[in-house]
Amino acid sequence: MPSKIDDNFEDFVSNWDLFRGRLTIFLGAGASIGAKNKLGEDLPNAYALRNTLWQRFKHDGSTAFDPESLKLMSLEHAAAIIETKTGRTPMSEFLVEHFTCFLPLWQHVALANLGARSIFTTNYDELVELGYKSSSALPPDIIYDDRQALSGRMPLYKPHGSLTYAHEPVGKGGLVITQFDYFEMISSYRKMISKAMGGFENNCVLLIGYSFSDMDIGSELYSIRQKNRGIPWYTVFPRDDHQVRKMYSNRLFINQINMDFEQFMAKLDNRVDFLPLELKNNRIKKLRAAGRIQ
Repeated sequence: MPSKIDDNFEDFVSNWDLFRGRLTIFLGAGASIGAKNKLGEDLPNAYALRNTLWQRFKHDGSTAFDPESLKLMSLEHAAAIIETKTGRTPMSEFLVEHFTCFLPLWQHVALANLGARSIFTTNYDELVELGYKSSSALPPDIIYDDRQALSGRMPLYKPHGSLTYAHEPVGKGGLVITQFDYFEMISSYRKMISKAMGGFENNCVLLIGYSFSDMDIGSELYSIRQKNRGIPWYTVFPRDDHQVRKMYSNRLFINQINMDFEQFMAKLDNRVDFLPLELKNNRIKKLRAAGRIQ
């Protein structure tokens, strides 16, 4: 865990009164690190998911499976080949089994108290929804396309789908996993991001565990940031690397905060006091012991 003072975090805290009512949050795979699925396993990252899918549905079992045999094949390409072999349903069922969680992480419950104007996530899991369910906040309005959000509800944009609607068509909640799914959705991303950010020139965008590795959505964010830099953006992930920090600042015009998701939420609450008493950092162990969070 980082111990030294993070100047970008200090800037975010000092601007809290200006930013708290205009936060747009982007969650990537890093925001789900630490969560266990219903099998008691860690949620798989893209590399592990590619390997597991291939071993389950494509490998013939005649020899020991070697992930190196897939070389540089992407998850999306591997999934397209598997879909051709097995059809869509077995793969969707597999994804539901491996991404379903019964309880949120503490940081997702904390997130529901942050007062974001909107949340945009590329994750299949329902940790954000579980976090809202475990808090006193109204449930979010879950959006899979470019429709308008319901009045009075915080929009939760899930362009890659969600487990509840895994068997629905892509764009209607179905899981975006193959390269052809991405082709189908790419024209919708710009509209979704535009609505998620709702006047981005006035928003503080907070990216948590998001790596810009998906060229479709990442390129849209990059384009938006090049056009307007009126308010600082921040990205939260644990890496103490001067060159990485410099790249984010100089090329993406985004300030990196060297913390993981849970640490960021706990430290932010320590400074600006946004959480209800039962969610304060010193209550986390009790909540876990009571079986209310992971």
